[in-house]
Amino acid sequence: MLPHPVSAADRIHNAYGRFAWRSMGVRHIALVAGLALLWPFIFIAMAGMFTRRIGPAVATATGKGVLRQLWEQLCLAATCSIPPDKYYVFELFRDDRRAQANDYILRYELKGGLHNLMHFHTKQATGHSSKSELKDKLAFTRRCRAAGVDAPIVLLYLDADGNIMPEGQNAVGLPQADIFIKPAKGKGGRGCEKWVYHDGRYVGPDARTLDDAGLLAHIVDLANQRGRYLVQECLCNNAAMRDLGELTSLRITSCKTEDGDFEATNATLKLALGGSGVDNFHQGGAVARVDMASGTVGPASDSWLKRPCVWHERHPVTMAPIAGRILPYWHETVRLVERAHRLFPDRMMLGFDVAITDRGPVVIEGNVQSGCDMIQRTHDEPVGRQRLGELLAHHADEAAKARITHRMRWFGPFDYFRRR
Repeated sequence: MLPHPVSAADRIHNAYGRFAWRSMGVRHIALVAGLALLWPFIFIAMAGMFTRRIGPAVATATGKGVLRQLWEQLCLAATCSIPPDKYYVFELFRDDRRAQANDYILRYELKGGLHNLMHFHTKQATGHSSKSELKDKLAFTRRCRAAGVDAPIVLLYLDADGNIMPEGQNAVGLPQADIFIKPAKGKGGRGCEKWVYHDGRYVGPDARTLDDAGLLAHIVDLANQRGRYLVQECLCNNAAMRDLGELTSLRITSCKTEDGDFEATNATLKLALGGSGVDNFHQGGAVARVDMASGTVGPASDSWLKRPCVWHERHPVTMAPIAGRILPYWHETVRLVERAHRLFPDRMMLGFDVAITDRGPVVIEGNVQSGCDMIQRTHDEPVGRQRLGELLAHHADEAAKARITHRMRWFGPFDYFRRR
């Protein structure tokens, strides 16, 4: 019923819609039909929840009243399927941004559709998928380091039964140095801990202090709960970036090009504000855009839920400059990310977390379900009008030409509780 898609954004929206509908069974269509009837009530609940929390601050900063904000949210939801929370995430209360609303690519379109569409398309064509290797942080690190792509050194790991396994030529015990521990399979920074070595003991979260045996026992408990656990070297910021506080990482998006090579298209600098040590965008961290040509950083925005319309030219705790800063080793960082993506040639798009250290850039991990919320929040142009949008649309068109037999697995509410 829709017109033939022309723009890059329209082609992406169209590919997601077709894939989503064709992946549904009868019970899922019935579920969608029920949700469609409930849509007005869902919208009212969401709009009320977010506008009550954020609307007054936006009204103070922009002069746009709460009722006007609610009306604009309704128009965006009805015409572009943009939910009320994204109205604030992308600052669509700004008239210039709202005029480009249809060109924004939403989180569910990538994570719930396009990534899976490309996964099935490539797997059907090649019979291979590197998805499990990317999601396993130990396998990812081994693959990168074997190919000469610098990644954090894994000192040892613990299996799900708590058995200590040395990695490479490293000793079995803990080193007398700072370490970083994390689950081999995890996301969002959950389960990650930094332990600082001082006077023969380790100091961790909440100033908890343990000796060697106590820390090993703690990691064993974590492994029993969450599966394999990695013990890695503790990376530190490059000397030129230590005024930003805790380890500062980059999220660099890389995408397969039209000719089959790989191009780093976007980058954001992730920052921990307020001394929390958390730089994850969805857990209270901040993000700033990075110019791909020069490595120049723009102003940073913290959580839109807490302080909308607030952009930081300087770090609010250390007072170090953010906007205008030029990152060291920038061109080396871009080349390293593109080399890392070539190790996983079946993946259309990856989001690499990278630290810039004194020894140069280090690839921490590659995210197979990377979104573009951070990119679209920090840039004044939606992804549908950027180079990344052109590439996503190109691959969506290629997948549309193929007859894909795989279907996305959909979960209803009862499936969700059974999974838990």
